[in-house]
Amino acid sequence: MLHEMAHLYNIHHGIEDVSNNGYYHNKRFKDTAEAHGLIIEKHDKYGWTITTLTPEASVWLAEALGDDAIRASRLPEGSGSGKKGKKSKNRSIKYVCPICDTSIRATREVNVVCGDCDVPFERE
Repeated sequence: MLHEMAHLYNIHHGIEDVSNNGYYHNKRFKDTAEAHGLIIEKHDKYGWTITTLTPEASVWLAEALGDDAIRASRLPEGSGSGKKGKKSKNRSIKYVCPICDTSIRATREVNVVCGDCDVPFERE
């Protein structure tokens, strides 16, 4: 939630903190998030997006909401979802244009050409 609130803060203050259709978090996002109780590390593909709480923020949340009231991270697959140990069966195949990085998904093997770049999409 604090991660998303950092984005909201930046939107409100006219600070552009993402690029690549909102997937890549830049240094401005990192700066805002770290000023508001988060530790931000860099992900190779998504930029400054790996988010954990600072020890101070963790203590504050535990005191404000109680130790069992929140989880500050995503649950591992199958945990707490009622689907004990079952993984999602996403059968789509992702394809990406090697020039403009546009992506598409298909449910089977396809041969698709990017209309903007006139090159075939590559399977990711």
